[in-house]
Amino acid sequence: MNLDEIRDKLTPKQIKFCILFVQDGDTKTATQCAIEAGYSENRAKQEASELRKHPGCMEYIRELRNQDEKKYEVNLHKHLKRLDQLSRGAEEKGNWNAAVTAEKSRGQVAGLYIDRKEIMHGSIDQLNREEVDKLLSDMDKRLSVEGSFEEIDDDKTREQILEKDQG
Repeated sequence: MNLDEIRDKLTPKQIKFCILFVQDGDTKTATQCAIEAGYSENRAKQEASELRKHPGCMEYIRELRNQDEKKYEVNLHKHLKRLDQLSRGAEEKGNWNAAVTAEKSRGQVAGLYIDRKEIMHGSIDQLNREEVDKLLSDMDKRLSVEGSFEEIDDDKTREQILEKDQG
């Protein structure tokens, strides 16, 4: 059944309650929606409870929510179009950072960029002695500082070594 057919079975107050309940239900209580729809404050709580159980109202609320979901659904075409609008708008205002960010996001959505991550599993506990020794040796070669060093205890010796290195 479409929205118009469902609405034809409801009173104007019921329709208004359903619309308010869907639009404002996250910020207002059902009782507040009933009052705004025109129900008396004395009976609003009871009316709201009855309206949420009313088959026609339940169906209308469900259809309104479905319509809302379709309106805000994200699909590839809508997403790319929106990013393009944001990029062009930012560019027109001279906001180059926002424009570049939107364009990069469009490229990511379109699959032009690949985000590559390598996750290594395992630990040193799973290696045998030879593998551990090899890894340590490789790390030592990569990280060690080559050369010989002299320890300098006094200023005179330090000056002589510096002169020798400069000369």
